[in-house]
Amino acid sequence: MESQIPNPIFLNLEYIFFLIYRAVARFFNFIFGGNINDPDAPRRVFYGLKIFATILVILLITVILYCLVRLHEIKQESKPKKEKKEVSKDLETKEIEETYFVDQNKSIVNETWNAIRTKLLSDTPSDWRLAIIEADIYLDKVLDQKGFYGDTLGDKFKQITPDKLPSIQIAWEAHKVRNRIAHDGADFILTMPEARRTLSYYEIVFRDLEVIN
Repeated sequence: MESQIPNPIFLNLEYIFFLIYRAVARFFNFIFGGNINDPDAPRRVFYGLKIFATILVILLITVILYCLVRLHEIKQESKPKKEKKEVSKDLETKEIEETYFVDQNKSIVNETWNAIRTKLLSDTPSDWRLAIIEADIYLDKVLDQKGFYGDTLGDKFKQITPDKLPSIQIAWEAHKVRNRIAHDGADFILTMPEARRTLSYYEIVFRDLEVIN
């Protein structure tokens, strides 16, 4: 018994090309609303590609803008972490910062130092002595805040080299006067010129330490 399934004896290429042509024509008509045989078809194709390229460029620009916004947000989010580190560092120098401030002309106004200098205007030698003692105490606090630790001010001086504090030798000279005031008492005669010179030594040191200008 012969098979009922027909066996094709040839391949109709024209029909296949017709199907492909009809599919392309329908696709062309669906996308561009025109006929593939239309003389204006190339122009419409170019116009369609132009629209597609424009849309693509808009999408790319949108993506780039989004990335830039996200980068800015990430930078903003990272700022609080840096500020926390800065705050912890600022807390270490809080005692000094409470004694001076910066005015609009960027000049440092140090209330503690101004109060010490005021005592030098007095005609009483005891006020001069007190000014030197207070300057020495203030220098001790400033060095603590700058990271120089020790049991005494002399111990702190021993840690400091001229590259860290150019006026370290002057600081030693001012501190020696303070020690004579503290140890010799009334036996040490402090004159006005020496009191002024000693306070000027402390002033130079404070300038190097950037608590006055």
